[in-house]
Amino acid sequence: MLWVLSGAVTFVPSVEALLAKLMFDMRPPTTVEMTRLRPLWESVCVAASANSSKYSLWVEQSKELNAFAAGGRTVAVTRRALELPPRALEAILAHELGHHLSGHSRVSLLAWWYELPAQGAIWLVTTAMRLVLAVGKVFARFGSSAGALAATLLSLLLLAGLIALNPWLLLMPLLSPLLAWSRRLGEYRADATAAGFGYGPDLVTVLSGWLAAEHAVRRPLRVRMLASHPATADRIRRLRAGR
Repeated sequence: MLWVLSGAVTFVPSVEALLAKLMFDMRPPTTVEMTRLRPLWESVCVAASANSSKYSLWVEQSKELNAFAAGGRTVAVTRRALELPPRALEAILAHELGHHLSGHSRVSLLAWWYELPAQGAIWLVTTAMRLVLAVGKVFARFGSSAGALAATLLSLLLLAGLIALNPWLLLMPLLSPLLAWSRRLGEYRADATAAGFGYGPDLVTVLSGWLAAEHAVRRPLRVRMLASHPATADRIRRLRAGR
């Protein structure tokens, strides 16, 4: 219950800024970057009738072409995205603003926050199980079947203990696809919002460039089910269809 209530701290601007720096590898734009970024962001907010000063602009430390919306006010672009033509960069910023206006970015940050204890517990137990199994292999190599069996049983005991402490982990195989599906819906919604601001054709151009750079290999079903973003071709089709 206390951890559920702790999610409120993500609404605090200073906490959101700290998370952006420490957890998401972001930094404030340099003077040169801000000179390029700020006017484009202002143009997007004018088209959306949004208050530009409500949001904080960041640069994500990544060489990939990407952008990111988090919490209630964070908008980040990668260094490579800053190299795009002005209208293309505006389209990406409009998509991120769409996440904020729909509330998707706030929900995503809360989901990430609430997943932290479970992810930490899974990592700790998985690491312990690997260590125990490695010891079991050493016993098995020297002919001690009893030691190998003990290591296997201890690993199963660790897993059972984790589930006993957090029974919700049993729902992870079901919840993960559902959360991924909701994130994909959020991407479609942000695309539609950007198109509503007049950036539909520009966003199609950006996505078409991404599609051309992708390998034309159909992703396995499991990968598609757990993907946080829809297939680029699907996003283009929806934008062209006006959905």
